[in-house]
Amino acid sequence: MNFDDTPKEAEFRATAKAWIAANAPKQYEAELSKSSLGRISLKKDDIVDVGKAWQRKKAEGGWACLHWPREYGGRGATPIEKVIWQQEEGVYGKLTQPFQIGEGMCGPTVMAFGSEEHKRHYLPKLASGEQIWCQLFSEPAGGSDVAGLRTRAEKQGDNWIVNGQKIWTSGAHYSDYGLLITRTDPKVPKHKGLTMFFLDMKSKGVEVRP
Repeated sequence: MNFDDTPKEAEFRATAKAWIAANAPKQYEAELSKSSLGRISLKKDDIVDVGKAWQRKKAEGGWACLHWPREYGGRGATPIEKVIWQQEEGVYGKLTQPFQIGEGMCGPTVMAFGSEEHKRHYLPKLASGEQIWCQLFSEPAGGSDVAGLRTRAEKQGDNWIVNGQKIWTSGAHYSDYGLLITRTDPKVPKHKGLTMFFLDMKSKGVEVRP
């Protein structure tokens, strides 16, 4: 099997390499090289602030969320172009840690099931680093058993009243929105009667404990 770049892929790689060379925050290269994904810290700067700045710069250059459609903040890139970008981004890819859940799971979920209005409103802000998303799934009593969740959502007029607690929510303390799974019908089997919302983490009544 030949893993060499095609002429088109080689051109894409060269373009990506040149852009990264001209724009990457090289002052963090040494620290990032020594950090493992999930345990990234910088001595003098906050990883979230630096990550947002890098994500914003990538978005301005057309390199953020490459595989997403252009109308939602991406580039409409092919899967192999995404791989090439990740190879060339190298250690600077660790700066995307605060966005991995949003880019990899929350964003695609909204893309698949959200309204067109919501997709065009929320996804470009996620792609550009303006907003960070988390997943509100696991709970103290059920751990990762999503079907065993107890957080309730009850309809009251045009609103939903949510009561419950989530745990192990990576990035909740710096996230702007979260995908929230709740139980809306306790009378059906536990793997049914569940509804997913997206929640403004600054909403009244939301308490986040890092």
